[in-house]
Amino acid sequence: MGINRLVTLIDSIKRWPRGYRMALRMVVALVIAVVTNLIISSYTDTPKMAKIRRDNHRLEREYVILQEKIAASEQILEDIKHRDHYVYRPLLGVDTIGDPDILRVYSDYKDEKYAQYQGNDYSTLIEESWRSLDRLTRAIYYASISLDDTQEMATHKEEFSTVIPAIWPIDRTKLRSVSSLYGMRKHPRYGTWRKHEGVDLAAPKGTPVYATGNAVVKQARWRTGYGNLVELNHGFGYKTRYGHLSKMYVKEGDSVTRGQVIGEVGNTGVSEGSHLHYEVRFRDNTVNPIHYFNKEMSPESYIELMNQIEASTAKN
Repeated sequence: MGINRLVTLIDSIKRWPRGYRMALRMVVALVIAVVTNLIISSYTDTPKMAKIRRDNHRLEREYVILQEKIAASEQILEDIKHRDHYVYRPLLGVDTIGDPDILRVYSDYKDEKYAQYQGNDYSTLIEESWRSLDRLTRAIYYASISLDDTQEMATHKEEFSTVIPAIWPIDRTKLRSVSSLYGMRKHPRYGTWRKHEGVDLAAPKGTPVYATGNAVVKQARWRTGYGNLVELNHGFGYKTRYGHLSKMYVKEGDSVTRGQVIGEVGNTGVSEGSHLHYEVRFRDNTVNPIHYFNKEMSPESYIELMNQIEASTAKN
């Protein structure tokens, strides 16, 4: 039945005008060409697609090579950083530096920064490459700042040795105890936990307080909490603070030398007894003053101090 209909259809087409028959042939030929092209393209690449695939593979290889180069550069920078922190700075007797605030701009980019790299087969590779590059940028900037500082300190080592805080701020024979340590503690007056940014050295009222390094007096006045406060600017990023003083013997702008008496121990401000609150600041961040006391301490004195600290910690 179907064959008869097909024969009938062919006979009717043969009776069409010649122009209609040619148009039908062209349509059939076009359909066959499209179908054939689809079949061929499913199994083989066109020249254009082959070129695109080659370009993509080349780009992928280049990103992989870029990541390897970034990783190698990061390792070199880590070696430089290690020498700066654990060789050069200890030789100069100075602190390592933390990331400056400006570096935090680079530290945690939001995901929007990398959204432009989404939407293709190589999104993960491209995004990770840019993240690695950002980390490298941050590390290079950090290393340049740190090494510039180290070079400056090395160039001015003689001057630096006179200004760095390197002695006890009071006579150790007058020291009753290290009544409060650097770090988190329960405040003796308010009863809340907060960071204690220095050490409290209990001593009789009137005990002389010494400048721990050559410096210029930044402030000598009453400050809330500190009471009578002397703050010294030593240069090279270092400052020291001496709080709760009963007397101050210097004024703002004075130049002082290591060992010079700048005041007397007292009980002014928020204080529970006669003591000196002593802070060491580096780049406006507090550091543990105990590390600077150690510069002039014998091993026996250090052990004795550590025993005192453990005893005071146990009481707290």
